[in-house]
Amino acid sequence: MHKKIDPVVIFILIFVLTLLACQVAPTPTQPSEMPALASATETVEKTEEPDPSPTSTSEPQVLVYQPNPDLPDSLNRLIEEQSLVQAQGSTNDIAYSFDFGDSNRVGNWVYALVAPFPTFTDEVSFTWLQNLWKGEPEDENQRLLIAEGDLPALTSILGEPGQRVVTHAKEDLLEKAWTIQNTWAIIPFEEIEPRWKVIAIDGQSPIHKDFSADQYPLTIPISLNPVIADDNFSSPAELEDLYFSNLDPGKITTVMLTGVTALVRATAVGMDQRGILVPGENLAPVMREADILHISNEVPFAKECPPHTLGSYLVFCTPESYMELLRSVGTDIVELTGDHFQDYGQEAMLYTLRLYAREGWPVYGGGKDIFDARKAVKLEINGNMLAFIGCNAKSPNFAQASETSSGAYHCDMDYMVEAVSQLKEQGYLPIVTFQHEERYFWSPNASMVRDFTAVAEAGAVIVSGSQSHVPHYTEFFNDTFMHYGLGNLFFDQYGIAENTDIGFLDQHVFYENRYLGVELIPIQFIDKVQARLMTAQEKSETLRILFDTIRMWWKDENNQPVMPSWK
Repeated sequence: MHKKIDPVVIFILIFVLTLLACQVAPTPTQPSEMPALASATETVEKTEEPDPSPTSTSEPQVLVYQPNPDLPDSLNRLIEEQSLVQAQGSTNDIAYSFDFGDSNRVGNWVYALVAPFPTFTDEVSFTWLQNLWKGEPEDENQRLLIAEGDLPALTSILGEPGQRVVTHAKEDLLEKAWTIQNTWAIIPFEEIEPRWKVIAIDGQSPIHKDFSADQYPLTIPISLNPVIADDNFSSPAELEDLYFSNLDPGKITTVMLTGVTALVRATAVGMDQRGILVPGENLAPVMREADILHISNEVPFAKECPPHTLGSYLVFCTPESYMELLRSVGTDIVELTGDHFQDYGQEAMLYTLRLYAREGWPVYGGGKDIFDARKAVKLEINGNMLAFIGCNAKSPNFAQASETSSGAYHCDMDYMVEAVSQLKEQGYLPIVTFQHEERYFWSPNASMVRDFTAVAEAGAVIVSGSQSHVPHYTEFFNDTFMHYGLGNLFFDQYGIAENTDIGFLDQHVFYENRYLGVELIPIQFIDKVQARLMTAQEKSETLRILFDTIRMWWKDENNQPVMPSWK
C-alpha cells in the first residue's frame, strides 16, 4: 500500500526546482560575459552609423611632402622654409611633391640666357636657342654652360641636350664663359650678376620692366602633384595662398644714367625753331620707362636769359620754358656737378634750385653751399635702397661751392671715399657720378682711373662719368661697374670731333637690394639738336668697338683672353 504524498510538499518541490533551473541558465547580461556585450554593442553602432572608410580603425590620413632632388637648389630652399610635413613612411600618408609642368600649377622658375659682359649680341630667337641646345649644325663653335643642378629643370622644357651643352659646377660658370670663346650660359634669375650680360629672347628679357613670364620661353612651370596618381587629390590647405617664384617684377628698380645736358647754343636755337621737346622726341619713350631717370644738367636757369644764337661762347644760361623738355623725358633726379652751374651767378643758381624743388626733383653734386652740395640723395624704390653722390674733379675754379656760396661740389676724395663707405654700411647701394677731365678718346686718363677706383674700393656699385662729349670705355672693379663717360645727351657737339655723334644711356637694374647689372643703350645724333636710338646693326658695331677696346686690356702676354682680375 502506497503512502499518499501531501500536495503542499509537491508544490514546494516544484518551486525549488524552478529556482535552480533559473540559476544554471546563463543570460547574455551576466558580468562574466562582458566582452561579448562589448562586441555586440560595437556591432550595433556600426549598423546604425556606417563609416565608408576602410581604415577607420587606424590613424587618420595625412598629406605629407616628399622632396624632389631634381628641383633647382634655390626652389628647394624656398620650399624648406615653409616647414611642410615630410613623409615618414606611414602607410596612411598621402605623399605629394613639386615637379615641372602646368597641371596643378603653384609657381614658376625663371632662367636667363647670359653671356660675358663684353658681348655685342643683345637678342636671339628661341628657335636659335633650341637649335643650340639640340646641337644642330648652325653656330658650330658656340657652347652653352649649365650648372649640374639646373639640368633637370631645363630639360623639362628644352628636351635632352646635345653635345654643345656642357655642365659644370655652378661656381665655375662665369670664369668658364669669360675664358672660353663663344661660351654662354643659362642660369636662374637669382644668379644674375653684373659681369653677365642678359640676352633677350624674342624681345623678352627678365631684367626688363615689361617682362612677361608667360611669354618667355625660359619660364619653367612648377606643379604640385601626388606621388601616386590620385584623381581626388587636392593641395594642402597651407599651400593654397603660396606661389613659388624666383622673380617678382614688383621688386625690380631701374636707374638710367645719362651724359652731358646743356640746353644752349645750337641745341637751344633748334629748340626755339623746331619745338622745345624735339631733342628728346626719339628717346623719351625709353627714358620714361626707368624708375629713376638721372639728368646731369650743367647749365643754370635764369629769369632773364637772353635768346641763344649759334657760336662758341661759353657763358651759359637756360630759360625756364626749357624745363618742359626735362619733364617730357621723365626726369627724376638732377646732378649739378657741371662746370657751368655758376655762369649766371648766385641768383641764377638759387633760382635753379627752386625750380627743381618745385618739380620734386632731388639734386646732388651741387647746392646752395658746400654742405648741401656734397650730400647724398637717398632713395628707396621697390625695396631697393639707392644713394646718389657726386663731385667735380677738375681744377677748383669750376663752379666750386663754398660755405657761403652756391655751386658744384669740388671733389675731396677723402670725403668721397668715407661717404661712400658709410652709405654702404647703412645698407644703401652707392651710385657715384663724376664731372671729370674731358677727353675726346675712348680711353680715360690716369686721374680718372684713380678716382673711379677709389670710390669703387669704398663700396660704390656704379661709378659713372657725366663730363665726356664722346663715350669712354667701361670696366669692372670686382663687381663695381665703371663707365668713364657716356657722351652727350642734349648738347650741340655733333660733328666737332670723332665720336661726338654717339652716346650712351646706361640702364642699371636692381633687385632685392642687389645690383644685377647694366644694359648699354647707344644713341646716334642726327644733328646738333636731336638724337635717336641706334639701329640693331649700328648698336652691334658700336658695342664691338667698345668691347674691342676693353679686350685690349684683358689679354695675357700671348695675346690670349684671360679672366680679368677686376682690380
